[in-house]
Amino acid sequence: MLKVKHCPKLQRNKLLSTLSSEECERICPHLQKVQVSAGEILYQPGAASGHVYFPVDCFVSLSHVMEDDSSTAIGMVGYEGMVGIAHFLGGLTMPHTAVSQSGGFVMRIRADILKQEFRRGDRFHRKLLLYGQALMTYMGLSAACGRHHSLQDQLAHLLLQILDRVPSREIVLTQESIASMLGVRRERVNKAASKLQDEGKIAYTRGHITILDHEKMAAQVCACYEMIKKEYDRLLDTEGSSEEMSMWCRDRYDNSISA
Repeated sequence: MLKVKHCPKLQRNKLLSTLSSEECERICPHLQKVQVSAGEILYQPGAASGHVYFPVDCFVSLSHVMEDDSSTAIGMVGYEGMVGIAHFLGGLTMPHTAVSQSGGFVMRIRADILKQEFRRGDRFHRKLLLYGQALMTYMGLSAACGRHHSLQDQLAHLLLQILDRVPSREIVLTQESIASMLGVRRERVNKAASKLQDEGKIAYTRGHITILDHEKMAAQVCACYEMIKKEYDRLLDTEGSSEEMSMWCRDRYDNSISA
């Protein structure tokens, strides 16, 4: 069993940062820090996984794959949440594919251990339910955005959502990956990205995207972005929990994570 020794690092995932000292004592020894690569599939449609994942510095797209193998992202998970909500909702599987779109690290835990903790009904139980509500809100609004708004708005919305989920101002993502997530041809992505670049909102070169003016892009993008952000902020406010966990962890563990 892996022993996580420096729990303040778990604060890089907002859901894990809400753990109380008692919850951390039960959960942290079972967490594993695992490296994932870009394009790695964490969940397949309809297939049960033995683990759930809490991203640290990468983001995971939740995509629906059609009969012709085309796909569209219906949600996204970064360091604000977790991949595998079906395990605590009771359904065990989901009809979408979860793919790591960027390389990085996740904290992994066996699904049966998380379900055991969920059944206790403590604070983490409530946070997981609130996160599930926030994610479903995101999925619903993303579907509406894809139906009613321009591709340039959808691209700006996607980039801002990614930026909210990774600890960096730079996004490493190819046009092919963006096209797959938006469910459009790469040529259309190139045209929309060029417009955003011409407007001074992004700098884009060889799969590297830098948001140059976050406020300007957030102010001009479709209202879907702000609606999703407000719902996440409302439901997942973690004020006060991180300090409590950090103090307990310093007393309980050493200064590094064992691999």
